[in-house]
Amino acid sequence: MRIGLSTYALNYSWGVPGYPVSKPMAFSEFLDLAKRWGYEGVQIADNAPFVDLADQARKDLWNQAEDLGLFVEIGGRGLVDENLERHIAIAVEARSPILRFVIDGPGFEPGLKEIPEILAKAAERCGEQGVILAIENHDRFQARQFADWFDEVDSPWLGLCLDSVNSYGCGEGFRETIDTLLPYTVNFHLKDFRIRRQPPHNLTAVIEGTAVGEGFLPVKSVVDRLNAIGRCQSAIVEHWTAPEDTVEATIAKEIEWCQLSIQNLNAFLV
Repeated sequence: MRIGLSTYALNYSWGVPGYPVSKPMAFSEFLDLAKRWGYEGVQIADNAPFVDLADQARKDLWNQAEDLGLFVEIGGRGLVDENLERHIAIAVEARSPILRFVIDGPGFEPGLKEIPEILAKAAERCGEQGVILAIENHDRFQARQFADWFDEVDSPWLGLCLDSVNSYGCGEGFRETIDTLLPYTVNFHLKDFRIRRQPPHNLTAVIEGTAVGEGFLPVKSVVDRLNAIGRCQSAIVEHWTAPEDTVEATIAKEIEWCQLSIQNLNAFLV
């Protein structure tokens, strides 16, 4: 399984609502950093404005990735036809073997009964271009619902992008989620976390991100299980980075986490 770095590992470097950055990260810099830190590839997702790049600028980016020896994966959100078609075209252009997608998007939250048909049509379109559609488990839907949809559609061009923390948003723990969804997983978001009581009262708990290998995520166990199943192509590092006092300090922390995450992974996965 190949290890990559997501644009979602460097959220504040691209710009987070409420935390403006004076100079957002450049795509060429992102690729250079991923290579320098020791990642095998990148997943460029919807928090970075790659869709807005001019055609030649995108082609230059894919050529840079090829020169650096990095694989590229593409990610989007909002599974409506026009948006999907745009992302499929870019995925083909970038030679991305998968297209990671969040079903919901701005102004688009389909009903549960609509989703199997939406997934079937989207998987068919992706399959026509030789790209696997990797649907990310996100807060609104439970693991069993994803599994039932994938069973109903039953397409080799449809799989799951398994995020290790998102399902807490619908009340499901990590182990419950992976036990249900590992067989469908074609892409794994390595997002480590810890849960701690909030002082001084200790009567509430918070879920917070960490660098990979510094939290509760049983990294080696999950990767071993995914390798045994044999469908998952890549594990992509993401971070939930709580903000520091300044944007600059927060960016410095997420950069440190990117380096620590790959160091820990190299130690865990030898």
